[in-house]
Amino acid sequence: MNTLKRAILFFLYILPLITHGQDSVKTHYNLEECIALALKNNAEAQKSANSSQAASLDLKQAKAALLPTLSGSFDHNINTGFSTDPITNAIVSENITSGNQRLNTNMVLFNGLNLLRTIRQQAFAYKATQMDEQRIKDNLTMDVILAYLQVITAKDALEQYKQQRDVTKKQLERLAILNRDGAVAPGEYYDVKGQFSGDQITVLTGENTLRTNVIVLTRLLNIPYSQALSFEPINQLPDVSSASLSQEALYERAAASLGTLKAAQFWKESAEYQLKATRSLYFPTLSLGANLTSRYSNADENRGTYMDQIQDNLGKGAGLTLSIPILDGFRRRINVSRAKLELRNAEIDLENTENNLQQQTAQVLINLQTAKEKYLEIREQVEAYKESFRVAEVRFEAGDINSVEFLLQKTKYDQANISLVVAQYEWQLRQRIANYYNGQR
Repeated sequence: MNTLKRAILFFLYILPLITHGQDSVKTHYNLEECIALALKNNAEAQKSANSSQAASLDLKQAKAALLPTLSGSFDHNINTGFSTDPITNAIVSENITSGNQRLNTNMVLFNGLNLLRTIRQQAFAYKATQMDEQRIKDNLTMDVILAYLQVITAKDALEQYKQQRDVTKKQLERLAILNRDGAVAPGEYYDVKGQFSGDQITVLTGENTLRTNVIVLTRLLNIPYSQALSFEPINQLPDVSSASLSQEALYERAAASLGTLKAAQFWKESAEYQLKATRSLYFPTLSLGANLTSRYSNADENRGTYMDQIQDNLGKGAGLTLSIPILDGFRRRINVSRAKLELRNAEIDLENTENNLQQQTAQVLINLQTAKEKYLEIREQVEAYKESFRVAEVRFEAGDINSVEFLLQKTKYDQANISLVVAQYEWQLRQRIANYYNGQR
């Protein structure tokens, strides 16, 4: 009985926690939330951030190469039988315990400015990876906007499909009564019945399209797909009277705000310093070295304590080392040639990026203007077909036209409504893309 009571109390305690956990799962998102979630969760975005951190570490390592090196070593030996006295170098027959201590430091004084140029190379590479990270996030943002609008488009189109089906259903129910009473030709009834089946199929197809588009969006957000997911509609259309952007101004703002062109510029500058750093290896390297040594042995007749011997046997040294490259199998010359090729590739990438960005901004404005004009034309078409269908519906119910003429007018009106939904969100998409290139986040 006590066990049952404890189980009930445990259940009553854990149930609110389970319910709270279920309630905390977010299922409704707006566009801004989707963009933020994608930037946080998307695997490619996370990898780009890791690449930036790795480039930061490379820069730190290049700067640390200016610091002197410092190393120490310690050995301890035990010899039995005949061995060499480490103090007198005489052959003795006794157990000897000995050890050596060393401390070395080295610092490069000059190496043709290789270290400084390497730092500059890594600094520009770090900036380039940061811009690459921004470019990836920019592209991801645009992908999320496109996927989100496709979801909203599919959702609104599905509502249109259902409304069209309901209109057909209403006429089918009316004709079913008339057909049962023999007050209408059977062909009229079966034409509308066939149309109703087609509308049902269209609704099913629309539902599948909506689910597919939601899956595409969740893949970008890196969250599990669920039928409970819902997305906030975008009801506000762009301003019809908004001033048009010039292609030159849009290009300049895109170059300043997007990471694409900046990354190419930084990679080119990094390649320039890589070439300079590689050429500097032709110069001699001058370095300063110093060392501190000592030793210990129990065979020393005047030995004191361990620390006494360390102090008594202390040795110091310092010196300069000049290393002159003479022949190394043409490695330096080949590395310089490779660096020249990498610089040329970076220059080609920069030129190509500039041209692509100029073409993209021009295409963005063309697509925006076309989408705007298309929406306005389709909106007028919908108004015209709406009135035409209203008249056809009245005449069909009055028996003035047959089912073929009625369904023809209905099809025109239905297709115009769907086209209006698609055109509306295409205009939204093109406007948001233009805003993004214009530096508006």
